[in-house]
Amino acid sequence: MTLRPRPWLDALEPYVPGQAAPLVEGSMASNESPLPVDPALLEAIQQAARTIRRYPDPLADEVRRELALLHGLSPDQILVGNGSDELIYLLGWAYLAGGGSVVCADPAYRMNTVISTIVNAHIIQVPLHDWHHDLAAMAQVEADIAFVVNPHNPTGTLHSRKALVRFVESSPAKLVVVDEAYIDFCDDPEGTTAVGLTGSGRVAVLRTFSKAHGLAGLRIGYLLASPEIIRTLRTIRPPFSVSSLAQAAAVASLRDRARFDEMRGYVRAHRAALSELLAAHGFSVVPSQSNFVLAEVPAADRLIEHLRLNGVAVRSGASLGVPGTVRVSVPSQAGLELITAALTTWDARTPATSDPA
Repeated sequence: MTLRPRPWLDALEPYVPGQAAPLVEGSMASNESPLPVDPALLEAIQQAARTIRRYPDPLADEVRRELALLHGLSPDQILVGNGSDELIYLLGWAYLAGGGSVVCADPAYRMNTVISTIVNAHIIQVPLHDWHHDLAAMAQVEADIAFVVNPHNPTGTLHSRKALVRFVESSPAKLVVVDEAYIDFCDDPEGTTAVGLTGSGRVAVLRTFSKAHGLAGLRIGYLLASPEIIRTLRTIRPPFSVSSLAQAAAVASLRDRARFDEMRGYVRAHRAALSELLAAHGFSVVPSQSNFVLAEVPAADRLIEHLRLNGVAVRSGASLGVPGTVRVSVPSQAGLELITAALTTWDARTPATSDPA
């Protein structure tokens, strides 16, 4: 007898990540750090590498202590995971399996719908309104979990904390999960974050070290929630899921606020430059509070191919649920010059047909 996967998995398409360009400067598809790795961070990783024959700290206690100081919470309100994606999976396994329900945006961050499909939860997606989550419409939906990605991916739009408070107060969802992967790039992170709402027990906040901390290759993120939620997720999480190297890098990055502030300032300045560049070529740019820019473009597929032939990789909006758009990560200075040069030869009427010599 042939073993078959659960039938509801037949509808699940595998996640397809953004493609890299031949040169790192041209890779603008995955919202990675545009700045090189800091030498002090490499030194911390090298020091940690001397102990890799041992298992890592299972709960990443040193990371949690640093995060507790940063956010003004207790360490028992923090769970560190193998990227924020692992934590999204844990939330799904704990609170959605066996008939749970989810409300999220359309388009949603893909991992939210992936885990919901895996556990056979009922998914209600609410279309965006003016590129933002339609929180008023989402608040009319009963669900076990409401996912709010703030700033939103792939649009880069942001809701104020006041709007989030209204949503939490009016939504019948049992748990509101606010994904703040990109919040460090917004104009007022401290005035926007939902971290202060986690004490209610109805709000959990996801954060990552992949973006503003530049640790995408090490896979480490964290969840802020009530101690009860953290205890539940600790019970079902895989042991030792966060490596010693990732933990050491996270601690070093948390302690280097100057580098963090440099990254944040760089992205905000170059996001403006990137937006202006795209707008200058006639593309309609969605105002972004993230480390990427979404633009409506004519002949999007041909633009993506044209950029590829000129050494620039961007993300197709169609793959993210927004046809007719491209998403471009904020690049390095060299990358900005590369895409600027590529766009000078772009003509929506003329398809690219061959690789450059």
